[in-house]
Amino acid sequence: MKEEYFIDKYLKKCSKKNELFPIQIGDDCAVIKTDRDIVVSTDACVEKIHFPEDLDPYFIAFRSIAVAASDLIAMGSYPVGFLLTISHPNPDDKWFESFTEGIQEFNTIYGTTLIGGDLTKGELNISVTVFGEAPSRILKRDMAEHDDDIFVSNKLGLGRLGLNKVLNNELNLPNQYIKPSLLSKKETVELNKYLNAAIDVSDGLLLDLSRICKKSGVGAHMQIEDKFLTNDFDDLIAGDDYVLLFTAPNKSREQILSISESFQIIGKITNDKSIKVFDSLGKKLDFKQKGWDSFN
Repeated sequence: MKEEYFIDKYLKKCSKKNELFPIQIGDDCAVIKTDRDIVVSTDACVEKIHFPEDLDPYFIAFRSIAVAASDLIAMGSYPVGFLLTISHPNPDDKWFESFTEGIQEFNTIYGTTLIGGDLTKGELNISVTVFGEAPSRILKRDMAEHDDDIFVSNKLGLGRLGLNKVLNNELNLPNQYIKPSLLSKKETVELNKYLNAAIDVSDGLLLDLSRICKKSGVGAHMQIEDKFLTNDFDDLIAGDDYVLLFTAPNKSREQILSISESFQIIGKITNDKSIKVFDSLGKKLDFKQKGWDSFN
């Protein structure tokens, strides 16, 4: 079966024309019609590196799009559409039917649409380029300030727990690894006006926090309580959580915590340019690594 067969039978149903994207998939290019800035991010998900071998295509689709969309939320934006490039060694109807269901589920939950992409034969690899309309404030990693509170939008380690369940053939939901739950548009918009810096926790909290600190020229002090974690202290370096890590002036603390019960303060930004982590009793915690790197 040819490329056009899978596009026409499965992927076209995931694409809807609207004011922002006036052309349905099927032409050589997507068209984006807007008078606002567009925020763009891209992610590649490779089998056996970013998701387990033989994972249900439904979850491959949902996870791949969510991973890319999480980056937009980290900049205070929200996904509206995406390009999808699929490389598959032996595509068939069964695989594409399940994969398409994952796309449609993501579209339904987050209000997105497929606007184009490419399909080719090769190693299983899903590449997603996601687009969002820029809000009034684009959040960046370099604006954290001394004495900012450090927040996470949910418990750490849910992705790690989810992966362990998948490896044990437990596919019951919710599972933050195979079907990441992202911040809602309402939560993202409400947060935007309060934050100084933000990043999504994809590679591990310590590694992602170090990226904020390096860009902003600051450090951090954290006292980690059990309620912040799902499993143990290795949740700080495990990654795949896709929760939002953000900093904000302490004058905004009450307003931020009122947005969601899952938001938690885990520390403070400091001036000493180092990241210090302690347990709830004040014992310093040391880690051999900060997080996950696909090149290691």
